[in-house]
Amino acid sequence: MLLIIGLSLTACGPERDKSGSAALAEETVRIAREFGRNNDAGQARADLQALEVANPLQWLVYLAETAVSSGVDAEETADLVRLAVALGSQSQPILDYALESGMIEADSVAANDDVVEAAQAAQPEAAAAEPVALPTVAVVALEPTPTPEMVVLEPTPTLEALVLEPTPTPLAGPRAVAMAAINVRSGPGTAYPIVEDLQTGEEAEIVGKNPQADWWQVSSAGGQVGWVFGQLVATTGDVGGVAVAANIPEPPPTPTPAPVAETPAEQPPVQPPAENPAPAEEAPAENPAPPADGPDFVVIEKRLWDVYENGGSLNGPSVVCGEKRQLVVNVVDANGSRINGVAVQAEFGAKEIYVTGAQGKGDGVVEFVLGRGQDVRVIRDADGREVDSEVARGMSTEPAAIPYETLIAGQYCSDDASCKAFVDMPGCWGHYSWTVTFQRKY
Repeated sequence: MLLIIGLSLTACGPERDKSGSAALAEETVRIAREFGRNNDAGQARADLQALEVANPLQWLVYLAETAVSSGVDAEETADLVRLAVALGSQSQPILDYALESGMIEADSVAANDDVVEAAQAAQPEAAAAEPVALPTVAVVALEPTPTPEMVVLEPTPTLEALVLEPTPTPLAGPRAVAMAAINVRSGPGTAYPIVEDLQTGEEAEIVGKNPQADWWQVSSAGGQVGWVFGQLVATTGDVGGVAVAANIPEPPPTPTPAPVAETPAEQPPVQPPAENPAPAEEAPAENPAPPADGPDFVVIEKRLWDVYENGGSLNGPSVVCGEKRQLVVNVVDANGSRINGVAVQAEFGAKEIYVTGAQGKGDGVVEFVLGRGQDVRVIRDADGREVDSEVARGMSTEPAAIPYETLIAGQYCSDDASCKAFVDMPGCWGHYSWTVTFQRKY
């Protein structure tokens, strides 16, 4: 039996088109079911990346959390949770479900208290508010429901079986994801020879970095160890503990050009062929020195999208909710010019890291898909330096966690009384978008 999670929300208007979200949910459940049959994490990851969402893993986590909280179908929930755990999700509801279901052992799960406390501290209003109703979940049967005997005869494999069976791609440790076709070199620089390449979306485990932290040492699925330029990849997992690699090879010597014979005066000099454009790995020019005190990057804008901007509309006093759930992050320099190559990290969930300009969203831009909410910060400058940054907090999709004045500015309500009624519905639960802008101080 294949079940899909319909993302229909209580407060959304009748004119709202749900086919896009439903189709994405159906395809995600299919991928989870396929993973339950073949245990191929690499194929599942590739199938998720092909979905038309900005952040496939966060989308999977959101569906798994929704299935856990609603409890509509145990088998479907187990498939989604199992895939989310296998791909490295640190979501506490997902890990709790996996523990209670016997998918994983208690001593194999790292404590996640810091993330929970950070989420509570980031949204104190939501913690104090009345419990918010979860979105309604529509269950659509796409195939004949199997008999109980069929379920017994074809049990879902446990996580222990997944761990014991080798997979093409290791699941532990931070990873680099190629944002385009890139070279893997024998050392951290373009002077080193190419030993392999990574195609768009292909992943490799991060095993080290150079002292400047602008090149990652990686190990590919085939076991080849090499180096990739940091600005050409996105990273997943915690890269804070990656150590400087030992025994970094010396760059090869620059060849001495051979002497050129003198050209006769009566003949025009022979022009050499045009050189190829600079390789993609060419490092950017050095940035100015950071300030002596205070964070290197500060938040200068945090804005909730209004009803129309988020794809909805107004029907008199009623709100027809939009479908979007985006977090757009802009990064600019001290003069307000957009900066590419800056790494921005999410604080919750899978803690994804995206690089400005690398997603094709525009110069100086990265984009995340919001689940229930997110905090973000800048972690690396365009030259690869680790930086201090203010944290943009409270970009929630739960109406009870959004201040009334913010909802009023977005045209979701007009005063405290109408805002309370809207929040109590709960209005447009799960479908809000935000824009955040960071500015470099130097």
